[in-house]
Amino acid sequence: MDVIVRILGIALIIFNSKVVLILSQHPKLLVISYDAFRYDYFNKNVTPFMNKLRNESAYADYMMNIFITKTFPNHHTMATGLYAETHGVTDNEAYDPDDGNVIPYSYELFHYNKNLLPIWTINEKAAKGRHSGTMMWPGSAFEYQNTTPKYAQVFNETIPFENRVDTLLSWFKHPNTPINFGVLYIEEPDATGHAIGINGPVFNNVLEKLDNLTRYIHRKLDEYHLNDVNVIHLSDHGMANVAMDRIINLTNYVNYSDFKMAGTASGMQIFPNPGKYDSVYRGLLQAVHDIPHFRVYKKEEIPKKYHYGNNTRIGPLFVIADVGYAFEKLYNAIPFYEDKFNFIATNASEFGMHGYDNEDEEMHPMFFAMGPAFVPRCKLEPFDNVDLVPLFCEILELNCPRNNGTLGKLTKCLTKYANNKDGASSSVVMITGIGILITITAIAGLVSMILIRRRQKNVKAKYRRIPKDSDLERFFDGIQDHENV
Repeated sequence: MDVIVRILGIALIIFNSKVVLILSQHPKLLVISYDAFRYDYFNKNVTPFMNKLRNESAYADYMMNIFITKTFPNHHTMATGLYAETHGVTDNEAYDPDDGNVIPYSYELFHYNKNLLPIWTINEKAAKGRHSGTMMWPGSAFEYQNTTPKYAQVFNETIPFENRVDTLLSWFKHPNTPINFGVLYIEEPDATGHAIGINGPVFNNVLEKLDNLTRYIHRKLDEYHLNDVNVIHLSDHGMANVAMDRIINLTNYVNYSDFKMAGTASGMQIFPNPGKYDSVYRGLLQAVHDIPHFRVYKKEEIPKKYHYGNNTRIGPLFVIADVGYAFEKLYNAIPFYEDKFNFIATNASEFGMHGYDNEDEEMHPMFFAMGPAFVPRCKLEPFDNVDLVPLFCEILELNCPRNNGTLGKLTKCLTKYANNKDGASSSVVMITGIGILITITAIAGLVSMILIRRRQKNVKAKYRRIPKDSDLERFFDGIQDHENV
């Protein structure tokens, strides 16, 4: 009888392992962001692995990011599904009119509305056993509603990219509290593009480095047997070159002591001092007349399509440069670029810039994804990055708060919807059921055979017992030892 118990024990082990593999309690998702990886960098022919992976994945020609096309606003949108005017990260820095201070990267910048939760917090709070891991994603190491991710690494550019990957994947494999959701932020090619522009061999070398990093990520996923992890590769915005002769100098038109401002060289929030609104506005209008390469908006005139005007961090006046131009604030960054990248700027120098109109194609980010949730080789129509949170929630099986996104365009390349459409889901259930039935039938047959053979041997040997060291006993002992390992 002990042999039968062993057989049933093995069957139970096999059955349970199959269920775990097919029906994970908490689906897994890894989101990887390469800052400022423009949608058409694949056409440079320096990223062969990424090109191949993208072609084999669910992908879109590009995503439409939010206005304003900056790093922190778009990363927080990808985490909340909300436009900048709602989540309050209106730029990489913001001006607080209440205390008169510029808010840099900080807890305060990401907590304009403390009722809003990013996806890693939603996952962490959803159920016991759900854990999130955030690797340098902007805003992710802060506490939201008294909750932090189970694992979080603040931004530290000295940590090599591969080490970041190793650490993040180790969180998926943690023996006690593994994550089911992880995000990874890589600051390239943005960092290099800002300093030297997006053309030439040095910039292409950075893209090659990211291609090798992508290969490394997927090799490690295979080595760690994390084949049930859905992986999304994306970026926050694109980038355009700005030549030295396309830097707009506003100092001849407005007095900077007449207002406070926040923003970067492509767009600025302007908060005129008391009594200075009219003079500042007139000066800016004159500048637009003389230098027709930027726009100036009163707050109430900001186009509704930008979803950018309804927030106290938006200045009474807002200026934004045309693509390929920048305000004189860029001059302040050039010494930093020269020192970090060891060059001397000349009139022929070019610098990378973003923050422009999100409808301009040079600002478009990339997107491709693979894993059990996605249909391979499936092309999506371009979609808005506010739709990412509904996608994340669908994959992670989370009930997420209302946001500005929708799953609509993305269902085409989700296996759940594709299967339901063509009946494949029912087929999978049927095949799985048949497989279980066959397994049970086979076990029952094996048990019956052993019982018959045992009865025959008992008759022949006058009820002689099977020796303890028989081949059958050694077989079961070996299987049990293997499962224990």
